[in-house]
Amino acid sequence: MSDLLKGNKVQKTAYRNYKNNNPWPVNDTWHYATHLIIEKFVANWVNQHTYEKSICLNIGSGLSKYPVKGTLIQMDIISEYVENEPNYIVGSLEDIPIEDNSVEFIICVGSVLNYCDAIRSINEIKRVLKKNGKALIEFERSNSAEFLLTKDYGSAVFLKKYNYNNQEHLLWMYSEKYIKKILLHNSFKIENTYRFHVLSSLIYKLGVSEKESSKYYKLDDSFQLLSYPFAHNVIIEITK
Repeated sequence: MSDLLKGNKVQKTAYRNYKNNNPWPVNDTWHYATHLIIEKFVANWVNQHTYEKSICLNIGSGLSKYPVKGTLIQMDIISEYVENEPNYIVGSLEDIPIEDNSVEFIICVGSVLNYCDAIRSINEIKRVLKKNGKALIEFERSNSAEFLLTKDYGSAVFLKKYNYNNQEHLLWMYSEKYIKKILLHNSFKIENTYRFHVLSSLIYKLGVSEKESSKYYKLDDSFQLLSYPFAHNVIIEITK
């Protein structure tokens, strides 16, 4: 762990918390709903885009695997999550241990970006993707309704402490505008943006419990046009 994470307090905290726990506990309804949304979106994406003989790198994979056509490489900072997979790498998004221009597709979901330096991470995604390669990036937004009427709402980046899975987690919360600016600076083409936990976040802000407010994720598809000021999470599809 020390060689991978060095002085990164946020990633060290994540490593310690996740090493001996299920990353998507079923009894945590908010995060389990997040898992279901991501799984469905990614499964549709890989079915649409991946092809035989392509290589897809799943960064921060945890225990999640997707039905890619071609080769799936599972990568995580926690070796126990991936070491039994046929193709795996132990590594960090900030320093991906593979060669330049070596994969056609990248999946980086499950808020992996929120534990990392966004500029360094997006540079790494650009480096390892082949020309015309595609990627999915998902993260938690500072634009979330959770932060409405606070100084942090819409901030480019701020550090947030969360109680998740009975543990204290540290996450870098990024604004959608900030991440898209980094992507465009790296000459990525933004193909699609899908926001979720739209009403969920607003209802949670109004004082409804996380368990009850999480149920409103089922309405996310209907509220995409109103999602920007409220959604807690976003998935961005990009092409190099």
